[in-house]
Amino acid sequence: MTSPALVPHIADVVAVTDCLIDWGPHQMPIDGRSHNRGRLLFKGEDGLPEAGLWRSTPGSWRLILPADELCYFVSGRARYTADDGEVVEAGPGTLAHFKEGWRGRVEVFEDILVTYMLTAGGPRAATPVVRDPAGLALDDWGAAQTLDGRAAGTRGLVISREADGRAESGLWECDAARRAVTFPREEFVHILAGSAVYTQEDGAALTLPAGSIAFFPAGWTGICETRAVTRKIYMNR
Repeated sequence: MTSPALVPHIADVVAVTDCLIDWGPHQMPIDGRSHNRGRLLFKGEDGLPEAGLWRSTPGSWRLILPADELCYFVSGRARYTADDGEVVEAGPGTLAHFKEGWRGRVEVFEDILVTYMLTAGGPRAATPVVRDPAGLALDDWGAAQTLDGRAAGTRGLVISREADGRAESGLWECDAARRAVTFPREEFVHILAGSAVYTQEDGAALTLPAGSIAFFPAGWTGICETRAVTRKIYMNR
């Protein structure tokens, strides 16, 4: 059984921005001004997956992604210009799934604060981008199986997924419900609205309010209670 203490999480990503760790300058600077700070939630022994919170000051650098990276821009403004001409304008509320092998230039115009996960994925011609994921209408994913038998609907949207299921990202929403849950794969979540309480058989509980992020290990099992409509960004592998 995995203790909630072993589920890395940050309850309020905005509140911790003044106490992030210095990650130094970018590896391939163009103008040399940008500086990184952040906090890791999880990093695998071979470097992947990696999930956490990242902040960068204005400036520009060249970026070559060795893996898929899901980025949710909490604040700030940036532009990602790929070598093939694709342009992704990122501002508050932008959710982008940059695919493995993405190459180009990043320009930050205002300090960006980003929650992210990196994992092995695959190439794609265009970058999947969602604007305003908190307000986007989602597809009906059917009724949730609740512990008390009450009706609760779920909705969602898959943003990107490899043919073998790797690097799946998307949005998921559930009405108020109390459900038995198991995470079959490692999963990063960012709660956009509502809140979720994850409780194990030993009674230990982890509360994730709106604005929080967490990284669940594969095999985590317990009860999830959403006391209002709750929406999250997710990525698993």
